[in-house]
Amino acid sequence: MSLRFNPNILAVPRMRNMISKEEVQAQYGVEKVYRMSYNESPLGPSPKAIAAMQKTAVSLGDYSDFSDDRLRQALAETFGRGLSTEHFVCSTSGFEALEFVGRAFLQPGDEVIVSHPTFNVYNRLARMGGARLVDVPLRPETFAFDVDGILAAVTENTRLVIVCNPNNPTGNLLTTAQMEQLVNGLPDHVLLVADEVYFHFVDSPDFPDSLQYVLDGRNVVIIHTFSKGYGLAGLRLGYAIAPPEIADYLGRLQRGFHLNGVAIAGGLAALADQEHLQKNVALVQAQKRWLYGQYDRLDLRYWPSETNFMLVELPGAAEAVCQKLLSYGVMVRPAGIATMPNVLRVTVSTPDGNETFINGLEEILRQW
Repeated sequence: MSLRFNPNILAVPRMRNMISKEEVQAQYGVEKVYRMSYNESPLGPSPKAIAAMQKTAVSLGDYSDFSDDRLRQALAETFGRGLSTEHFVCSTSGFEALEFVGRAFLQPGDEVIVSHPTFNVYNRLARMGGARLVDVPLRPETFAFDVDGILAAVTENTRLVIVCNPNNPTGNLLTTAQMEQLVNGLPDHVLLVADEVYFHFVDSPDFPDSLQYVLDGRNVVIIHTFSKGYGLAGLRLGYAIAPPEIADYLGRLQRGFHLNGVAIAGGLAALADQEHLQKNVALVQAQKRWLYGQYDRLDLRYWPSETNFMLVELPGAAEAVCQKLLSYGVMVRPAGIATMPNVLRVTVSTPDGNETFINGLEEILRQW
């Protein structure tokens, strides 16, 4: 074949599906499956959002809004604080908002600084842009960010520093003081990307106010999604918040009719139903505390989390436990930390789901 393939694209592996709920039901003969592996919302979407999407679905033969103006206006009103539509860029997911940043700012030879273990999409983003990934690892055991190390790793080729806050898969924060040090320490040619898709679940008072840096016109882009707190993971809807000049630049990567009409309707209705959001957050917080108590009872080490998931350490290989839990109708996943093969990442589920998980885990542990 004489076609010229882009080597940067060839360096990116294809996305692969994990086992589905239906496959688990068929293979293991379980009626109910709890997917505690994707960090989805236990309550799902607002009923008002579902109704709005159903109403809009009858008009799928029509094009949606050409631009994202209505959703950006609703976002500006929801956040307040002087933010305007000019600060927002809507996307088909938090993933795509990150891709906008990569396409807009990365060229071959550039560098992207991240802190592993973290969200693996950042690796894809760097590779697709032909950039080199520079890893400044989180500190062992505590998973604390090494801000001094990040700043020391910056070179004239650095274009992006990406911080997942709170971090996936570890659930911990880059603190207010660390964020201040990072923003003030980065040179003007570097953009700080704060991936804050789990921000709704943060309970700590030490979570940084990234919006203020955007309002101050600093080189900061914030990534949010409707997938987590709003429970709309299947809809694929997200957005970036940035100073107007940066937002305008990123927005040029959008297509006409970029968001489908059902997504716009669902997003607008979700934003209008803050009560449902708070119910979801409250459920996650309560069930997270319940899970902590169960881990204590089972004498399992865990890491308190500022997200809707947490890490828990087992006496044996996490992958084997994941496979055994499928027979109980529970889907969880290894943490994906090379140095910690015995650690699970567990999404907070409904009370029934969490109880099923703990009951299954306890039976498996008794067999060891």
